[in-house]
Amino acid sequence: MSSESTALSEALAGVLVGLSTRANDGATVYRLDLGEVPVGCAISFAELIVPKGFPEQAVACIRVSKGAVLQVPHVELGGLLCIDGDPGPGRGLDGVQRVQTLVSNFYDQFFNPWCRGELDGDFAKEPQNYWGVHVAQLRTTGDTARKVWTVDNVPRTAQVREGLLLLPGRIIIADNGDKQFVQRVIASLGLRARQRVRVLVADIPISHSFVPETWPKGVDAVLSVMRARLKPPDYQLFFGQSLRKRRKREHRVALFRNYEGGFGFVLPGGPPVVVKERNRYRATLPHSNLQPLMVERIDPQWTVGRDQVPQVSARQQKRVVVFGAGALGSPVVEQLAKAGIGRITLIDSDIMETANLGRHLLGANHVDYGKSAAVARKLNQSYPSCIVEAYGHKAERWLRFNTLKDVDVVLDLTGEPDVRWRLNEARRKHPCKLLIGWMEPFVAAAHACLLTADTLWLSLPGDENRLKQLEAVDWPAEVIRQVPGCSSRFQAYTAANAAYAVALVSENALCLIDGEVGSSIVLSWVRGQKFLDKQWPNLKYREWAADAAQHVGLTKERPFI
Repeated sequence: MSSESTALSEALAGVLVGLSTRANDGATVYRLDLGEVPVGCAISFAELIVPKGFPEQAVACIRVSKGAVLQVPHVELGGLLCIDGDPGPGRGLDGVQRVQTLVSNFYDQFFNPWCRGELDGDFAKEPQNYWGVHVAQLRTTGDTARKVWTVDNVPRTAQVREGLLLLPGRIIIADNGDKQFVQRVIASLGLRARQRVRVLVADIPISHSFVPETWPKGVDAVLSVMRARLKPPDYQLFFGQSLRKRRKREHRVALFRNYEGGFGFVLPGGPPVVVKERNRYRATLPHSNLQPLMVERIDPQWTVGRDQVPQVSARQQKRVVVFGAGALGSPVVEQLAKAGIGRITLIDSDIMETANLGRHLLGANHVDYGKSAAVARKLNQSYPSCIVEAYGHKAERWLRFNTLKDVDVVLDLTGEPDVRWRLNEARRKHPCKLLIGWMEPFVAAAHACLLTADTLWLSLPGDENRLKQLEAVDWPAEVIRQVPGCSSRFQAYTAANAAYAVALVSENALCLIDGEVGSSIVLSWVRGQKFLDKQWPNLKYREWAADAAQHVGLTKERPFI
């Protein structure tokens, strides 16, 4: 026995039973004393596992008998315990102290409370976790499906609806009638949705989540619930006289859900499914047993904010127009798409170049593609809650053939005077909210000018210089460098620098969209003097920004005058 094993055995002498053993993977296993365990008890043994590489590189754990899985809370697959365990390396404890902590937690947090009946209600605290354990236990390579995605709220009453089994991904989408959203979800799956198979879904609301004691244990249990909850027409559709034929023609899915989660079952029968195993495909035989499924939500309220962002429903109805798909515009549009904006029109005539790679949403695979179209394609594939429409021509042309009549908010992220002027004239005809966002050289400062619908950017002589007047630093002309051989100019900064500007513009664009901005303001984030001195000698703040010098970064709000 090694000195480490001896030290552990001595430290845990009061709770160990017998000697340690060596597992095939190099771990050392110690049996823990559970006292008099009743015959038939779900936990017949518990053991401390000290893996190879402990304590420098590995973490110890505790495992109980596999019969305790789904019989006792906090027992995961294989019998491993999910409790506060080994604190791990780097916490100031040696190996013996770490194991002592783990074993102490086992008795204090798990075993003794369980013996006293204090954990009986813990299954209900994490019902989806235990359902996942159950599904994983019964999963096979020939399963008809892997999971169900729901795209809408829990129905008020039980109903039968159509769904789609997407192959080879083996994902079932429980359709809600919103064909456009479902099609966007399917498109986001790419090659995993090459084939679509119709399924019938019985969608049944439940008041309480299932736990191991209450979830249906077999086909008869599932059918009895469905028979009691479905209305006669739906019952006839799902269990009608053509049941024998239907079993061969289509798959049937039972879906039980509430606002805490969902539980799915593929009923026996249905046509064969082609599945991929390693590098070849094969057709599965129809299931003869009940197959449990994970149920996951992909509706906007969940994917945007996990039901914690009440503005999502209203954002889904908004239309936002964004001018500029560059280093600022492209990541801002992505943030708006992730935030649940329903429709975005992205306008930019530029082509992706190699010089853009270091600070753009797009990568090398998009070089020589139009920025707006490539960004729109990327976002539409990733975030089905948002439709991004691309316009690959200049702002002037878009404004000539379109109006701002049905637009909720416009973002000008181009930095171009001509775009600001044309937007100003378009807003005279159809007032709408406007955000003008830009960055100063090196992203030494970033600005978001938020204008209410009744405030114009240009209203008096001299306003054409307003953007420069609002900046924090007086910049020498030579800071803006000329690109050799063409008329383009550029500023030196990295994507990490620009991330501050992206956050400032994105968050305040959402405030404008959500109706939280009551008056026209300018929000500016200004870096401190140390940063300025690193970029260019003898840079000076304007008076309004001078107090930023002593800070790393300072956000200031000013009225738009």
